[in-house]
Amino acid sequence: MNKLIYRKNHNYEDIPHFVITKLGKVYKVFDSNYYSKTFGIPDYDKKIIKIAIENLGWLQRNSITGIYFNWIGDVVRTDPYIRYWRNYFFWDKYTNPQLVSLKLLVSELCEKHNIDNNCVKTQSVINNIELHNGIVFKCNLADIYTDINPSFDFNLL
Repeated sequence: MNKLIYRKNHNYEDIPHFVITKLGKVYKVFDSNYYSKTFGIPDYDKKIIKIAIENLGWLQRNSITGIYFNWIGDVVRTDPYIRYWRNYFFWDKYTNPQLVSLKLLVSELCEKHNIDNNCVKTQSVINNIELHNGIVFKCNLADIYTDINPSFDFNLL
């Protein structure tokens, strides 16, 4: 939460509606009836309910110490998920409590906002994904995004 608050010297506009911690605790940052600036295109931004799942993303390994860390130096204390994807090989894993909380939250939001509880079950880029009335991820929009890494279990959604 602190990283969201202090990002870009308090001027970060791409704020998620919810954050799910590694322990599965859900924080509501702001009401899902409102939106923040994600793409800078209001027609797209108004249709998005963003859920951030705490995760360090792609990792690097120090070849001397064997310690894994992310791009800003945060150390990972668990074994990484290993799979080559989008030019990276090591990934921070999602936890079971996170995925359980995510499933419950997604179900609530789908019911509240009349969204199809239909998840795109891939990290691949999909053409015309904005036409899908359901659950998608930023990584489905363009290959520059690594928001949902290969360790994510789509079967839980």
